[in-house]
Amino acid sequence: MGSVFLAEAPGGRLVAVKVIRPEYAHEEHFRARFRSEVSRARQVPPFCTAEVLDADPDHDTPYLVVEYVDGPTLSEVVAENGPLTGGSLHGVAVGVATALAAIHGAGVIHRDLKPRNVLFALGQPKVIDFGIARPLEPTSFHTRAEEVVGTLAYMAPERLDPGSEDRLTPAVDVFAWGAVVAYAGNGRTPFGGDTPAVTAARILTQPPRVDNLPSYLAELVTAALDKEPRNRPTAGELLERLLVTGAPSGPPLPPLPPQLRESAEAAAQHSGRHQTGSSRRPRRRATLIAVAAATVVAAAVGVGFRSLGGGEPVAAVPSVVPTSSAATGPSLFDPLTTESLFSKTAACTYRNGLRVVASEFSMCGNYTDTVFPSAQSIAVRATLADARSCAAMWFRVTPGDKDEYADGYRARVCTDQVELTSSIDGRETVIAAAKRTTSTGAAHQLRLVADDQQATLSVDGQEAVRGPLTESSLTSGRVLLGAVAAGGRAVVTFTDAQLRSGDGTDVPPFMTGDAQLTAGMHMLYDLGKVAILEPTEYVTGAEYCRRFTLPATSPQCDKTLVPIASGTRVSLPIAAKPRYLDYRHDPAKCFDESTHAGTCAVPFKTYVTVTSEPSPRPSLVTIKAGQVTTVARINLESD
Repeated sequence: MGSVFLAEAPGGRLVAVKVIRPEYAHEEHFRARFRSEVSRARQVPPFCTAEVLDADPDHDTPYLVVEYVDGPTLSEVVAENGPLTGGSLHGVAVGVATALAAIHGAGVIHRDLKPRNVLFALGQPKVIDFGIARPLEPTSFHTRAEEVVGTLAYMAPERLDPGSEDRLTPAVDVFAWGAVVAYAGNGRTPFGGDTPAVTAARILTQPPRVDNLPSYLAELVTAALDKEPRNRPTAGELLERLLVTGAPSGPPLPPLPPQLRESAEAAAQHSGRHQTGSSRRPRRRATLIAVAAATVVAAAVGVGFRSLGGGEPVAAVPSVVPTSSAATGPSLFDPLTTESLFSKTAACTYRNGLRVVASEFSMCGNYTDTVFPSAQSIAVRATLADARSCAAMWFRVTPGDKDEYADGYRARVCTDQVELTSSIDGRETVIAAAKRTTSTGAAHQLRLVADDQQATLSVDGQEAVRGPLTESSLTSGRVLLGAVAAGGRAVVTFTDAQLRSGDGTDVPPFMTGDAQLTAGMHMLYDLGKVAILEPTEYVTGAEYCRRFTLPATSPQCDKTLVPIASGTRVSLPIAAKPRYLDYRHDPAKCFDESTHAGTCAVPFKTYVTVTSEPSPRPSLVTIKAGQVTTVARINLESD
């Protein structure tokens, strides 16, 4: 969600500068969260992490400056030297637990603890990249064998429940600690499988692999990897057990460097301010395994409000999304008229559409980095500028070790031929190719449909090429649009992008028509006149628990309204003179109990001023001729 630069402070000190991507700067909610988390991060002792030196959430481009930690990562150390043993392994266990105790003591949850976020600086492990400068929801979708939404191999079972981010406790970091220590001592993760689905299934159902760890550490790691959050020890409890002199029946623990022991003892004494375990036992559903593990998707459901009583709609908010109950995966719709779902870069700009320029090849990604399953379809209109320009659609793309797009399939349309290729570790293989003439200067409708076995590319409604998909490592991934040069400089312009899970062709009717719907608002950019919304059904807690067969003791059952997102994100233009409706300045006058939405018009700056509310922002949206004309804030907590 940004870029990190190595920089030099005026006094010569090296620092790391994280610059936030501009689309997040549009959201005042992001700035407020950024400001709050930076404030808490400053309370974390610098001995265990990269110290926060400066931050400006109010800058046009929000940024964060932290200490530059010059040292290898745990993953690099294990890759070069093999699994750790003895004092080195014990030091990692203590050092990472020390960092977590200090981070939790500051009221922060890391959420993405993994070997690449553990750095060795002067012999003491430091944990970096926690809780700050994060987008409003998880958007880091990695699809290698052990990575989905964050880093799958280090994710606690409760994180595999879609929508769980707002209910997480520090226990998720304790689980990740156990996985990191197991990796350090074994050279592999404790639940890793050949596919994301297998890894997730092992996390949910199988005991961890801790066979090569010392007995005292295997016991602690197993406790930390308990399926039930409240059964895991806190970070402080881990430290207390790691600092004892050894069990009566076993050898004494390896000695620690004095500085590390001093830091660990201090963290253990002050780590009790925040409870690690959950006060209620959540119920995990086995049906989440395939959905959450493989693609993290939500069912496409009807959109509307439901009453606080019997569950019937109380507002005239029609369903605008197909009501199929099958959880097929996410969908994105973007006309590509202005920067929205697809990010602008030096090679990807907006001029009568998404204009891509390439001397060799260029890729344009969507800002959510959404992962699509193996069954997917891509439809887009593409205009080739000249005979040197080829339009390209990459699919099932996975990132490389340095976040470069390394592996994936590609469909390419040139003026004289079309082809399907695969790329693994930089080696490109042509799967299928065919001669076909495609004119320049005019838009052509491209559509690619893929399933588990094959992909079919059509141009202007006619099948152009078909080929098998046999790479076992490419089962799901991102979708990218771009250009490939057939000698010289390529220019391709894209419009009307429709990215779907499955092979459907339906387009939400409100893309061009009229509608009123409830939705989560991911982005509301008044100056740029563009919004990103996700049709969402808001139901009572009782209805939610009935629908998903949760026990009556579930915290969700007591909530006034609970969101059920459709998984379909749509970019829409905002009308010239939109209305923003709020209730907060006068709830008695400006709140509609039937819709739970605001009714009084306020300026945009007032509307986006955030106190505390869920993200994406719950909204009642009115659309006229495909443009957002009114956005009303919804209160999920009203009685």
